[in-house]
Amino acid sequence: MLDSLHRRPRGRALAPALATLSELTRGRVRAPTHAEIEEAAAQRREVERAAADAERARRMLAALERRRPEICEHAVGPPSRALLARIDEADLEELHRRVHPDWYPLWERSDPATSEHLKLILGVHYDVEGIIAKTGLRRDEPPEEVHAMGRGALAAGGDFWIADIVAGAAERCGITFGAGTRVLDFGCSSGRHLRVLQAWMPEAEWLGCDPNAAAIAWASGHLSGIDFFVSPQDPPLKLEPASVDVVSAISVWSHFGAGAAERWLDEMRRVIRPGGVLVLTVQGVASVAAYLRRGEIPPEHAAEAVEDLIATDHHYREWFGEQGDWGIRSPEWGMAYMTLEWLAAHATPAWSVAMYEPARIDDNQDLVVLRRERDA
Repeated sequence: MLDSLHRRPRGRALAPALATLSELTRGRVRAPTHAEIEEAAAQRREVERAAADAERARRMLAALERRRPEICEHAVGPPSRALLARIDEADLEELHRRVHPDWYPLWERSDPATSEHLKLILGVHYDVEGIIAKTGLRRDEPPEEVHAMGRGALAAGGDFWIADIVAGAAERCGITFGAGTRVLDFGCSSGRHLRVLQAWMPEAEWLGCDPNAAAIAWASGHLSGIDFFVSPQDPPLKLEPASVDVVSAISVWSHFGAGAAERWLDEMRRVIRPGGVLVLTVQGVASVAAYLRRGEIPPEHAAEAVEDLIATDHHYREWFGEQGDWGIRSPEWGMAYMTLEWLAAHATPAWSVAMYEPARIDDNQDLVVLRRERDA
């Protein structure tokens, strides 16, 4: 046998090993035991399974890379329309006299809605007296050590886009804003879009809460007309049952672990009156795809998130480390992704899904409106 192996090209490499084996066994090779056969088969299956998992992950990541959500229309909503209606041509002429020439290329290239928003944003940034006085907008900006979702010239006056989305979504779901309407911004930070909503309709009652005490302290001292308070990291809030008409929660459920997400849904059910709405955003598959494309999460995190979304409709990962999110530390505050099915399963029958717009926020987070149903 050894001689014949030497004459076969593929056998030459095996011949020395077989020669040694022959000397040790006196020409007799021991047959493998049943246990050894089973172990080799198990190892082979493990290798095949790992290869299949790797191929599935590769295909999943390739699909995420290809995923491009439909671009949502950027429109001027009720708050911005009302604020713009308060200013006149003289105010705009004064704004154009003050605006630095470097801003004009951006302004001219902007879509129609952004162009309208820039009238308010730059009007506040350049402190145009007519625009400030007639709209009730403020130029105050949190210092660097205070949490804020936007800074600089393009954040002047607040977030008009998010304010328009919140108010517009609530109105399309049957809410009429006016005197007596009570609205809570849950997770308001330093009040970036809440300040726009209050300027739009000062006769309504506006509340904002956040566990970040420094952000709440700054907002309380600079944004009059809004009742700010520090919220706990776990329910309940210091609010009476059925005491608010609308709660907005932008990029809050996108950070809750499953347990916290359920507990706070129950608390929203307690504080929102029957017929009222919860306007919230969540992260889903579109968010995973967006973060992967931008290189903000590694491929293995993306694959794991999608696997969990397929299997359980929810994925959570600790994200902020020992320092927390601006000092806010909790094992249930990290990066969370969920499907509409998960949200509906945990919200109904206390809530109905009144609106769902996938990837509505920056082609990333999904916009959802839940309507509080009457108890049976």
